[in-house]
Amino acid sequence: MDKIKSLLITLLAVAVVIIGIISGDFFTSEHQPKPTGRQNGSNYDEVLIFPLDRYPETGAHIRKAIKKGHSEICTIDRDGADERRKDSLKDVPSKSGYDRDEWPMAMCEEGGTGASVEYISPSDNRGAGSWVGNQVSDYPDGTKVLFKIK
Repeated sequence: MDKIKSLLITLLAVAVVIIGIISGDFFTSEHQPKPTGRQNGSNYDEVLIFPLDRYPETGAHIRKAIKKGHSEICTIDRDGADERRKDSLKDVPSKSGYDRDEWPMAMCEEGGTGASVEYISPSDNRGAGSWVGNQVSDYPDGTKVLFKIK
């Protein structure tokens, strides 16, 4: 009877291992990071499709800035945003009825001194800023986001 019990326990253990291997969950941990673009040979983690039709002025500015050589990738760094905003806007006076739009954005490590700045309508700029903020709200600092304007 003990031999049969031992054999059944062994068979059960082997079955659990086989099922785990087949399902692919046996050797994984829920604490492992999700695969990123950089692990697949690229230099970004996420792609953000920016809606040009909703925010045409901001989208046009981002496109123009990227064509002039500014980065199309934003490395999120929220803590440094205020300082980078000061640096990018310091030589661009405010203008009544307009916002100063920056690319790369202040929340990006790539932003700050030397950023492209254009005057655009407040509704376009603030709407775009809110939209981007919502899209990246779950991304931790250090996430590299590739912006595609469409």
